[in-house]
Amino acid sequence: MHDLPVNQSLQQIDENSWLFGDRILLTLQASSSPDNPSWGDGNGLYYVVSEPPSPLPPCRPLPAESHIQKLYDAGGVSAVWRVGDAICKVKKFTDPNMTFEHVTLDYLHNKSPLGQLSFAVPTVIHHTQSKDRYFIIQSRIPGETLAQAWPSMDESTKEYYVSRIARICLELEKWIGNGIHGVDGRNLSDTFLTPLRGPEDMSSENLLRNCASLEMDCSKFVFSHCDLGPGNIIVNHREKFLGVVDWEMAGFVPREWIRTKVCVSSGLDLPGDDDASREDWRRRLQEQLGKDDLGEESFREIAARWMAWFKNAGYQETK
Repeated sequence: MHDLPVNQSLQQIDENSWLFGDRILLTLQASSSPDNPSWGDGNGLYYVVSEPPSPLPPCRPLPAESHIQKLYDAGGVSAVWRVGDAICKVKKFTDPNMTFEHVTLDYLHNKSPLGQLSFAVPTVIHHTQSKDRYFIIQSRIPGETLAQAWPSMDESTKEYYVSRIARICLELEKWIGNGIHGVDGRNLSDTFLTPLRGPEDMSSENLLRNCASLEMDCSKFVFSHCDLGPGNIIVNHREKFLGVVDWEMAGFVPREWIRTKVCVSSGLDLPGDDDASREDWRRRLQEQLGKDDLGEESFREIAARWMAWFKNAGYQETK
């Protein structure tokens, strides 16, 4: 199984069982399990997680008619499937010292045990690692992504969600860290904080040096999602419901980085045929983060300074 590409990590054994990597067996059955992680399929049955047998049983790629739906495919890096009422994610990681997503999700729920957050967050069902691959199964937040919903929204609805996400940035930044790192003190996974041509050193010490060289205010480090693209925001705009997913990049950063990241990361763009439509969400959000109506809480950005540093810093260091 480990020899398969990352985007083929979920394989079918038979009509009622699947392998997710080489350490997770999924079985569809009539009842949940008191001893194993399980969740509903949406039709009265349950998926149950267990250890696969050794040797692993023969398996094959998911058939085209499978009820398991692939939602995201980054080839050899990561992939995401919807399996009933859960989301199954696999990611190939290069930094074993990174903060893993289940740790961050647990942190969020522990910080707000009674649901005090103004938005929904997935819960962890199961997670494991196998060599350089990380597997996590988490609850699915019902709705559609903002990217899917955006084209059908009227102007007032678009502005509503822009304002909501800006307020969520304020909500999250109330949690303070003592460095640039994940919630457990391990490495942050935001590679935009290392220069394009430099070594990908994600240690807290190196990221602090980089941010200091960019003249960011490093006197305080606030919690941020760091990847608030429209594919990571789940909405039901009839009920004005909102959820945020994909917390693998979250951690403590200088406050200026929150708006700067929105300014510079094309990964936060919408799908579209031209720059204006693709950048619509990102442009609106970064403008909202800097608006005076946030008062003293408005966010600064250093996008131009970052762009020059990102393109040139690593090259200059290696000359």
